[in-house]
Amino acid sequence: MTLEEIIKYKPDNIHDVIEPEFFTKYDVSDYVYCKNYYEWNYAIAKYLQPKTFLEIGVRLGFSFLPTLIGAESLEYAEGWDIESYVKNGNKISTENISKYYNGLCKWSISNINSQEIDVLPQKFDFINIDGCHDYDCKKHDLKLAMDNCKYALLDDYDYHFYVKDAIDDFMNENINGIESSLYVPTFRGSMLIKFKGNE
Repeated sequence: MTLEEIIKYKPDNIHDVIEPEFFTKYDVSDYVYCKNYYEWNYAIAKYLQPKTFLEIGVRLGFSFLPTLIGAESLEYAEGWDIESYVKNGNKISTENISKYYNGLCKWSISNINSQEIDVLPQKFDFINIDGCHDYDCKKHDLKLAMDNCKYALLDDYDYHFYVKDAIDDFMNENINGIESSLYVPTFRGSMLIKFKGNE
């Protein structure tokens, strides 16, 4: 797992893969146009080709859809969001994704708080963790992932120091359960972790 292996799948602009309106209808923030954010979600999915996927913290589906499209192998995907950022966000993201996704993967977005979950309902090949951003929440979600998935992607590594601290501390505390990790230079910095024993 190297950056070179992933970057060959990275489009120059995610708007070349997904109609710009998918993003711009609901958000005009700088990250929508930066060419260094959702392009990575697509590329990582393209590289990993998971069959099952969970996203914790969906918001408007901006990273969920690139993952669905990038991983043609996907058979099942779940998104969890408690709508703390966007009122009725799950309904909005479900309708928006449905408009632009024509693949075969069975997927759904649900109002589920990962902090109230002790054990995931199933094992996943890939989990994108972008929900609650405080230190304890991030470590909780990482523990869920380590026990039940092959790969986890964590956003905002460079954006929130407490997210970085949580990820770094977790990896140091669980070094025997981690096969490898890779820093990905996304808009706000991401960490891609491969766990042991979840093949």
